[in-house]
Amino acid sequence: MNSEDTVSNTPEMPPARKKPRLYLGVIVLLAVLIIPTVGIKNYGEILISQPPPIRAAQAQADCGVVLTGGAGRIREGISLLSHGQIHKLIISGVHQHSTLADMFPEILFYPEIKLENVILERRSNSTAGNAQSSLPIVEALGCQSILLITSDYHMYRALKTFNQIFPGAVKIIPYRVNSDRLYLRQHLFFDTRYWGIVFEEWCKYLFYEVFVFTG
Repeated sequence: MNSEDTVSNTPEMPPARKKPRLYLGVIVLLAVLIIPTVGIKNYGEILISQPPPIRAAQAQADCGVVLTGGAGRIREGISLLSHGQIHKLIISGVHQHSTLADMFPEILFYPEIKLENVILERRSNSTAGNAQSSLPIVEALGCQSILLITSDYHMYRALKTFNQIFPGAVKIIPYRVNSDRLYLRQHLFFDTRYWGIVFEEWCKYLFYEVFVFTG
C-alpha cells in the first residue's frame, strides 16, 4: 500500500482562540470609559467641597487680582475696591484693545474709584499666565496680601497655580464668585452645564498637574 493511500491518524490543530483577545479588548474599553468617568466625578466633588467663600464684608487685602473669563468677577473686584477693602485692583488677562469701560460699563456709577488704582494686565491668556504676569505688578505695588477673585469652578486650580508661582511672602486669599454652573446645578444629574464645566476643568487640571504643578 502506498504511503499516500494511508489515512493519517494525526488530529488537526484547532483554530486559534480569539476569546482572550476579545476579553482584553473589553477590559481596555471599560477602562477607557470608567477611569475618566470616575476622575470627572471625583473632581466635581472636590470643586463642591471647597471651603465656604469668605463673606464680602470680611474680605480685606492690600490688592485684588481678578482673573477675566467669568461673569461677575470684575464686578466683585470693583465693588471691593469701591468699599476700600483693597487698595489696588489688577484685572488679569485683558484683551489688547479692551478698556475698563468696555469690560465694565457700570464703572460710570463708581465715581469714588480712581482709575489709576485699576491696573489692566494684557499679556496673559491662561491661568498660569495670569499668575506669572500679575506677580511683577503685585511686587511693584508692594502688596503683601491679595484677594484672588475668580469663579467658584475655577478657584481650585487657580489658587493652586498662584500658590505655585507666587512667593510665600505674599498671602493669597481666595475670593470665590458664585456661578450658575456649579453649586446651583450639582444635584441635577443630567445637567450638561454642570458636567461640561467639571469636565473642562478636570482636563485643564490634568494638564496643569503635568506641566505646572510639578515644575
